[in-house]
Amino acid sequence: MVTEKYKILIDQFPLVPIRNDEQLDAAHEVAQSLMCRALASDEAEYLEVLLNEIGKYESKHHSLKFANLSPHELLQSFMKDHGLKQVAVQEILGVSSGVMSELVSGKRDLTKEHCVKLGQYFKVTPALFLPKVVLKFTGA
Repeated sequence: MVTEKYKILIDQFPLVPIRNDEQLDAAHEVAQSLMCRALASDEAEYLEVLLNEIGKYESKHHSLKFANLSPHELLQSFMKDHGLKQVAVQEILGVSSGVMSELVSGKRDLTKEHCVKLGQYFKVTPALFLPKVVLKFTGA
């Protein structure tokens, strides 16, 4: 059943393949707004498909080669590539120096809010900074 919330999301940004960077920016805005709040199940499903479309476009057109990096390694890489010191990222995330140290070293996980802020700052999908899910299948 399609709910009113889902219809509003579809009207705001239809779930179709992303074709250009302008659409990518619009998709990022919608995804980031959704990641900053608790979601109903239909909104979470919308977000999942939207993040998938963002990922497809970015991997094809922006060629990010970070698939095997953990979130903290990815953060380190972005900091290096952009010439940022920990104190600059600390300000972006709004965390203490101790927390920042733990985030960069991998002793503390990035929160969804951190991922959103990093995505906005670096203009990438926040999902990039989430831990990679490894599925294990057991044979029967």
